[in-house]
Amino acid sequence: MCIVMIKLYCYVDETGQDTAGELFLVAVVLKEAHEVDFLEKRLEEIEAETGKKQLKWKKASNKIKKSYLKEISQLKELKQTVYYSIYRSSKEYSKLTSLTIAKTVLSKGLDDYSVHIIIDGLNNKEREIVRSELKTLRIKYGKIRGMRDQQSVFLRLADAMAGFLRDIAEEKLYTSEFVISFKNSEILVEN
Repeated sequence: MCIVMIKLYCYVDETGQDTAGELFLVAVVLKEAHEVDFLEKRLEEIEAETGKKQLKWKKASNKIKKSYLKEISQLKELKQTVYYSIYRSSKEYSKLTSLTIAKTVLSKGLDDYSVHIIIDGLNNKEREIVRSELKTLRIKYGKIRGMRDQQSVFLRLADAMAGFLRDIAEEKLYTSEFVISFKNSEILVEN
């Protein structure tokens, strides 16, 4: 029997550093390599149709956020794709980001895999912390790199989901109509 190594892509964004550790939320978009191309095209279409385009979540109007969330919540290919963790009372941002990545990858229960990790705005110092933490947590990674979310629709999705989850935590009014639809769609998975 031939065992095939599964290649994963992991896109990571966070929010909450401005709260000085009171709230830190990490969102991870995890997909197998063979699923990325179709989903990339569909996500770009949704961004164009809803007017979100490449806007950061915090800069989008509530009208655009609602339109985007409605479309995303109906995208069956996103089921069990966005994982997140919420942390409180800590400023260990790079370690918490690494922990969330590890929990997400390990939740798949795969033995033979390699994960390519892309983190929004990652600098060299943070990359070394993430690399060290992931080695300690025994995550099998290929590359760890930083990128700006304007460069990747998947990083923009991670940014949007991190922003949406933070808005839920902060009890922003527009979020109430989407909480149930996202729970039912199983797109968001807390780990």
